[in-house]
Amino acid sequence: MKQPPGELGAFFHRPRSARDWARLIAWAVLIIGLAAPAIRITTGYSAIGLAFTLPVALGALLWVAPRRYEFRTWAFYVVAIYFFTQLRDAADETSINASTAYVLDWELWMFGGTTPSAWLQDAAGGADGNPNALGFFSTFVHWTWFIFPHAVVFATFFLARDLFFRVAVIVAGTFFFGAALYYLVPTVPPWLAVEEGATSGVRRIMEDVGPALFGQQFWDDMFRLFAEPNPRAAMPSLHFAASFVVLIVALIVRSRRLFALTVLYCIVLAFSLMYLGEHYFADILAGGISALAAYFIFETALGQGPGVRLGRWLKQRLEGIECKRTACWPPWSRAHQRKARHPEPT
Repeated sequence: MKQPPGELGAFFHRPRSARDWARLIAWAVLIIGLAAPAIRITTGYSAIGLAFTLPVALGALLWVAPRRYEFRTWAFYVVAIYFFTQLRDAADETSINASTAYVLDWELWMFGGTTPSAWLQDAAGGADGNPNALGFFSTFVHWTWFIFPHAVVFATFFLARDLFFRVAVIVAGTFFFGAALYYLVPTVPPWLAVEEGATSGVRRIMEDVGPALFGQQFWDDMFRLFAEPNPRAAMPSLHFAASFVVLIVALIVRSRRLFALTVLYCIVLAFSLMYLGEHYFADILAGGISALAAYFIFETALGQGPGVRLGRWLKQRLEGIECKRTACWPPWSRAHQRKARHPEPT
């Protein structure tokens, strides 16, 4: 029988080497990962097991996917976001109890006995169940989060294709970094803390805006489909993290317009998330830190970014390489960057 053409042809012939067997196992792992969400629904597969299965399956995809650059990246990114949604939905099914006390106590101490959400709703209105213009605007900004980071990845494919893989990995990595924290520190958002009696003065304004726009029945069905599976995924605010990481993307692609747009967007989004009662200020702060951490980790893994430059600089210092004072500054310093742009003639 003639071997099927194309890059996937190696999968169809009988394994003849250890590498062939490894690729066959990788394909099996990937198929199990893709089927794991359905297996979890039908058999009660452990949420912890899902957390170990899906990242390994994603790694297998990077190896066995066709080597064509764009196809592999798109396959990685789409499957990564699919896996993230499954991990997010299952993160509240572990034995770790969700809490809000540690965030709420810090907020009350930090902001003089109130929370930003309670203060904003009291000052701007909307907590009485009758959403105002600010409530509608903030809800719309909240919904744009479902599009904004993915649109930037999509735009990178067309406008900066040589950076496409890096950007896709950083954005997807931010989602996975947030999912890991959902498992480790499940946290109740402000609106749910009110329903559980932990605090007061905060209403989930989006639940008033949605029915006003779409009708109660349609809103209930849509909300149950997209937003209800894990209401305890508040720490960190992945809404903010996935948008804040676009700031980093703007620096990577060297786009001043994207950077300025994202700064404005992040400010408005942070305000909207607190005003709507979706997140504490601490959640948003943790979201920004998570985005920076994900960037540092995944860029370093790709052999790029400040982690690699810092490692090279430390290696030089530890090896006792003699150099001029300006050349021995840290990699992020202006002196170092100026030296790299204008090296001295040899």
